[in-house]
Amino acid sequence: MEKGKKKTATKAVEKGKKKTTDKAIEKEKAKEEATTKAVEEKEAKQDSNTEAKKPEAEKPEANKPKAAEEAKQDSSTEAKKPEAEELPSLKKAVEQAKLNLEKAETEANGIQQKAQELITEAKNSYREALVPYREACKKAGAECEFSGGRLANVSERVAFMVEKVDDGIKVAVKGRPETEEVIAAEALNQSTTRAAYNYTEKFLGPKKEIGNKSGGLSNHLRALWK
Repeated sequence: MEKGKKKTATKAVEKGKKKTTDKAIEKEKAKEEATTKAVEEKEAKQDSNTEAKKPEAEKPEANKPKAAEEAKQDSSTEAKKPEAEELPSLKKAVEQAKLNLEKAETEANGIQQKAQELITEAKNSYREALVPYREACKKAGAECEFSGGRLANVSERVAFMVEKVDDGIKVAVKGRPETEEVIAAEALNQSTTRAAYNYTEKFLGPKKEIGNKSGGLSNHLRALWK
């Protein structure tokens, strides 16, 4: 009988131990699951925070085109602004170009004047040859086959050189030193128009042949003799 009680007590002890062990295992298992869950939640939260921060990190990328454009504009502006030290050399180049232009204009005017003188000389030569031939044809009762019957009334263009001196105004036809003469102050005080007429008639010929050249000379004299 005592043996049966002992056996029953042993089984009860073993059953209690097993039950205690099972509870410990279940408790440990629950603890591990809770730990795993906590880790997963923490990782999930970290991932969520990372995703939320991404747009802010990408903002500079979105601003890159604008920043690049501004940098390009700044670069273009700097390229267009000449450096202060470049100004003297740039100014020197402009001054040299201006001198070249003035020189070219002077040379061109000289060429034009020379060309006009050549034409005038040729016209005078033609007129001098034509006039006696035309007169001879007229006397012979023959027709003159050359045109330009009015050439005898067309005079060459002249330019006057005037200079105020102590006792009057020195006048000369440009290119003809033999025409240099000083018009006295007395004659100028009386009439610059008459003084000009007397000069042109003396060195160039009568008005009906040379035209109103005395008018141009009179303007020069009046401008100097104020």
